[in-house]
Amino acid sequence: MLSNHPQGWGVPGPAALTRRAIGRGLCLALIASSAVLPAVAALNTYSRLDAIGAWVLERKLGDGGEIQCRAFIPSGGTWFGSNVRLNQEGALVVPANLTYSGTATELKQVQAAQRRCQSDLIYQP
Repeated sequence: MLSNHPQGWGVPGPAALTRRAIGRGLCLALIASSAVLPAVAALNTYSRLDAIGAWVLERKLGDGGEIQCRAFIPSGGTWFGSNVRLNQEGALVVPANLTYSGTATELKQVQAAQRRCQSDLIYQP
């Protein structure tokens, strides 16, 4: 609604300004909530954090906020049956039908990276 300004300008009245402010506030609230929801949902899935040689390091946050990290060599198969990986303690796990041909130095680097990942939310390669 426009008020009548003495010089004939169309100046918005208080009701129009209030509606506009409420509309902008709702838009900002919707934008903010739509940006946060995918981020919260992504906390329960593993996200790629780093790569060392053929190894991939991933992290996720559990429901209670605990950090969970995993390191593995992707093979395209099932997690337990087809991936050379580190367990939570950093020990090498090689499925029965696979072999690990990496170096001891590379394995130590991956184990150290997994420990850094598990120790803090801020991960520095």
